Amino acid sequence: MTNRDEAPVGARLAIELDLATALRETNLRHARVVAGERSLGRPLRWVHMVDHPDIIAWVREGQLLLTTGYHWPDEPKAERALIEALVEKGLAGVALAVPRFLTAFPETSRRVAESLDFPLLEIPWDVPFSQITEEVHAWLIARQGQLIARAERIHRDLTRSALTARSLGDIATALSLLLERDVLFTGLEGEWLGGSAEFDAMRQPTPAMLSEAQFLDEATARSLGERDGGRLLACPVRIQGAPAAMLWIDETVSPISELEQRAAEQAALISALHLSHQQALQAQETRLGYAFVDSLLEGRFEATPAALERASLHGWDPHAGYHVCAILLNEPVPLSREGLLRRERWERRLGDRLEALGLPRLISVSLNQLLFLVRAEVSTEVLWRALSDGEAAMAVSRKVQGATAIAEGAGDVARLLPSLKAGERRDFETLLFSRVLEGDGEARRLFLERISRVLGQGARRQNAVETLSALADSGFQLAQTARALDIHISTLRYRIERLETALAMDLNDVDTRLQLQVAMRLLSAEADW
Repeated sequence: MTNRDEAPVGARLAIELDLATALRETNLRHARVVAGERSLGRPLRWVHMVDHPDIIAWVREGQLLLTTGYHWPDEPKAERALIEALVEKGLAGVALAVPRFLTAFPETSRRVAESLDFPLLEIPWDVPFSQITEEVHAWLIARQGQLIARAERIHRDLTRSALTARSLGDIATALSLLLERDVLFTGLEGEWLGGSAEFDAMRQPTPAMLSEAQFLDEATARSLGERDGGRLLACPVRIQGAPAAMLWIDETVSPISELEQRAAEQAALISALHLSHQQALQAQETRLGYAFVDSLLEGRFEATPAALERASLHGWDPHAGYHVCAILLNEPVPLSREGLLRRERWERRLGDRLEALGLPRLISVSLNQLLFLVRAEVSTEVLWRALSDGEAAMAVSRKVQGATAIAEGAGDVARLLPSLKAGERRDFETLLFSRVLEGDGEARRLFLERISRVLGQGARRQNAVETLSALADSGFQLAQTARALDIHISTLRYRIERLETALAMDLNDVDTRLQLQVAMRLLSAEADW
């Protein structure tokens, strides 16, 4: 059996001794309540015996006054003044030994005490005050010992959880086992971060609670919500003074004790350490990721076996096609603190969206720009629709493959960024031909280089150039082109299929035909082709 003074550490102890508990568990069980029965839940912190006229000067808040009644006032006005003064002092109540000097509390005393919900007890004279004080004080001392033992257990187990926890949910579970209450963590806007049970099985903070919790100072815990509608203790988790998350403890069944509140505040501190550690790891991983992506974008990547292994760990495939993308934030440079926070939120949103698409976080951040790689089969238009806030803009490179080409793709977006307008998305491939028509020499070089690269070398290249030239000259009339090439029309169709695959273009598209007609004219005019 468990000793009365050794309550199980996991068991929920009574918050504190009150008159109702003392009337059940000590010699006060012989007392009769004659007034203030509704207030027996008052905390009882000590028992004090006073038997002289100046009672008020000798009593303190939370004490139960024991008196023989020898100096109890016998005038109604004095009785009222004494009862009111004892209530003002915050006493737990008064116990009168009867019937030696008084057979009972005077009627005025009972009436005034009842009107003020102040407990008055009458104790048989043959119950010694010493027995009452000894039992009550022993109970209080035992309770204090239990609280100290429980506080030590809470401190030890929470400290252990700081070393072993892999998530905030693990810390919530550890605290829940200690307090026998539901515990959960949310973000500042109520997003779920983990709990001692599944999301659907726990009471969640209401919008009003979340709003009120924003104004909690430092790491001080506070009860929020309505008593009948379910209350939660809220304790902010702060990192370097800034709020990072919120710890919630369900106190619907019973109010949170002072010890439990301290446990919540310690758990919030441990959670802050956990989050700080996770942020440091993430920052390190992010810096490594930045460095890798920067080496690709700047053309510094060397394809050594070790470098390719690191690239694989980051999720980059040198044989896959990519688009280099850049998001230009509508933020002045240098960035303000608010601008840095907005950029951080953008990076988090972008990373989450890429992960949702099954893509690695190949992101680099610089000033007011976020550069990243997207697999070519992913629609950057759809991606931008999911991300756009109407203020930032996005540039997309041509399709590139391999480290050298990625550096060229970075050059594509660099050319697009200066002309971007808020909210728009620009595709280098789409704009390239327009710039060719405007007489842009660099665009002309890139345009012809792109066409020429896929045409191959030697006989294959000659065959492709002859076919495209004949198609362009005939306005893409197949019969006329076949006659000009002196081949069967089925052979021409086969050649067209191969060209469409190589160029990644649809030769039935009007814009594509125009681009190829211009390309053939420009190629024929280039002396080095």
